[in-house]
Amino acid sequence: MSSIEGAVRRMVSCLEVKAVVADFDADVDVPTVKVPADLLDSVGPVEACAKTGVKAGDFILLASKEAGTVTYRPVRPEEERLAGLESYNVVSRLLSLLSELALEGVEGERVGTLCVVSDEAEGMYRTTLPIRVEGVNVMTEEGGRVLKALSRLDGAIVINSDGSVEAVGAIFDVNSDSVRPGLGARHTTALHVSRELACPVIVLSESGRVRLYYRGKEVLEVPARGAPRGPSADDEEHRGEHAAGESVHGRGRGDSRAQGRGSSRQPR
Repeated sequence: MSSIEGAVRRMVSCLEVKAVVADFDADVDVPTVKVPADLLDSVGPVEACAKTGVKAGDFILLASKEAGTVTYRPVRPEEERLAGLESYNVVSRLLSLLSELALEGVEGERVGTLCVVSDEAEGMYRTTLPIRVEGVNVMTEEGGRVLKALSRLDGAIVINSDGSVEAVGAIFDVNSDSVRPGLGARHTTALHVSRELACPVIVLSESGRVRLYYRGKEVLEVPARGAPRGPSADDEEHRGEHAAGESVHGRGRGDSRAQGRGSSRQPR
């Protein structure tokens, strides 16, 4: 038994622990959830809510053999709310797929993309790509591979709440009021669309960071971790417009382009 496994067992026996989230198979007398190490701190608590029924205020353990750490903390209200989304299973799958894509890249190079999870997006976007995708569902293994391949295309990927791909190359018009100084094109669009449709929007930055937006706020971030080498290590939100972002987001009212430098995270 490793020292981390021993620490988890001891803490479960002497503390009030409702669930254990770990990057290994934890053998304890409370519900457990296994997630990859890079998703442990960010997505792990949400997964615990979704899969074990823990609620805000319940204490959980986040244990990682890879990092050699054990964290004891309560579930936060925003984590419980995220787990309660009707489309959370799809959101969870996309967070996993985009985190993998951040590590793998496509043909060894970084990619950035934006995924909108909604059944109400039709009419809010247009697409200029002569590509139709039918019968692809990201919840399947094959659908996951297709999603990663589609991430190289300019434009957002629209996914229904059951995981089926509705559109690729989607361009959303952004209200000029939504353009915030210091926020890049993808993230401006994510804020705008997540607010207008009250839906989850997930952004993979070329730096390897994955961010989840909901109802006009950034609510979760998976930090960059071992992203493949590419032409630039800078996150697109810290630069001006870039090839992927230009046609992802289109023009807002008054021809106001969603672009900028820097990033301002908005805590829930």
